[in-house]
Amino acid sequence: MISNFMNGVDCRTGPFNEHPADISLRVFSEASFLPLAASFAKCAGAAYGFGGQELSSLELSAEEVFAWLCRLLGPAEQVEICARNDIYRLTLRFLFQPSSLNLHVLNITAKAPFEPGEDLEDLGLFVIVRLVDAVKLTSEKDGRTCLAMVVERRYTEKTVAISGQPMPVKTWHIQPADRESIQFFAARVKAHYPAGEYPGFLDFPGRAADMIAAGDLKGAMAVAESGAVCGGILWRWVSHKMIETLGPFSFPPTQPPALPEALMEHMLEWAAKTPATGILCRRRAGQPMLRGFDLLGGVCGGPTGQPADESYGFRQLREDEGSAVCCHPLLESFLRGEYDRLALPRELRVIPFQGTGQPESTVLTAETDRGRREVLLKGLCFGPDAAEQLREHLGLFAKQDLSTILFELDLGGSWQSAFVPALLETGFVPRMILPGSGQGDTVVFQKA
Repeated sequence: MISNFMNGVDCRTGPFNEHPADISLRVFSEASFLPLAASFAKCAGAAYGFGGQELSSLELSAEEVFAWLCRLLGPAEQVEICARNDIYRLTLRFLFQPSSLNLHVLNITAKAPFEPGEDLEDLGLFVIVRLVDAVKLTSEKDGRTCLAMVVERRYTEKTVAISGQPMPVKTWHIQPADRESIQFFAARVKAHYPAGEYPGFLDFPGRAADMIAAGDLKGAMAVAESGAVCGGILWRWVSHKMIETLGPFSFPPTQPPALPEALMEHMLEWAAKTPATGILCRRRAGQPMLRGFDLLGGVCGGPTGQPADESYGFRQLREDEGSAVCCHPLLESFLRGEYDRLALPRELRVIPFQGTGQPESTVLTAETDRGRREVLLKGLCFGPDAAEQLREHLGLFAKQDLSTILFELDLGGSWQSAFVPALLETGFVPRMILPGSGQGDTVVFQKA
């Protein structure tokens, strides 16, 4: 599964999402509208069926972020608050005209302003970003800045593995996954595959069912004549151009090779009818690379240089017409070598210096998978303290016994190339390119 790398990308970037569910509120950044902003978030969550703890998180998030924006922007600026329902999560998006932003409190390494004499105005935001499940900062096409807070639905019922060994089958038919079949499929996967070889959301049948219902997850099941699910494959969009595949899975894994091949062919036929240019996959150590996929590279749980614990593959669906990517001079040699190896036509736009007008502080997001002892860093914004922030995060991860530290750099945005010197200075090395997985291609770095 590639989910650790892709969760930072909104699944709605897929061009065929059938579940648009956005409501919005536009107000001026005045304190008198604070109760309205908080009530809007809470009522939106209640209308979409979220519960008590989730509603409290939504209400507090809207209250604290809106109060912070009032102090930041002054009373004459308009703020738009959008609530997006994905069934299994709700995203509050705050859109505003950019100002001088100091977002250091968004870092997980930030210290709470409790000392005498410290400015307490950011305390609420400091607390909120640790209460919600994810924070995103993006620039919109219309020039506005978007600060998004993600609150996930709480699922308590865990998948129970189905006991008993299914018999090998000779015939089957393939049908689309739905809310019911994905839950039975999850139970089969849990019975036949170890943790780490299947996506974590299958541990919660309700979450998997809601992801199917939301349209953020697609799937197909192989069904025997008896009606039993004997295999399946899942996939989802990770960008406008790229799909990731999860699987295929067979129950038991010793089913005839024709079964997983049929599932893969079904997914390829579906993808061929879309604008997707390629498919990404992720394989654990010991799992063979899927047929027809080129090896992109791998990451390891120990020091860099050891055999890869996980390998990444790529299958091109149609001819790559080429594109331009932003490149720091220190990364140019690596990129040219990888693009030549993968036969991907790219124009490298070398950007040695970002100029003035940088934010005051670097802000990083961290997605942690404690089962894998792995964390993925991404840059929300770049500031002059990038190397210092990276070191502080590495120190925190060392205390948490996280051994695989990754950083994903999007080559589609020129500002991200500024991270390269700080990454190399703090011991990160480039490991692979993931074509088309962000605004452009992305480079995965690993801490050596």
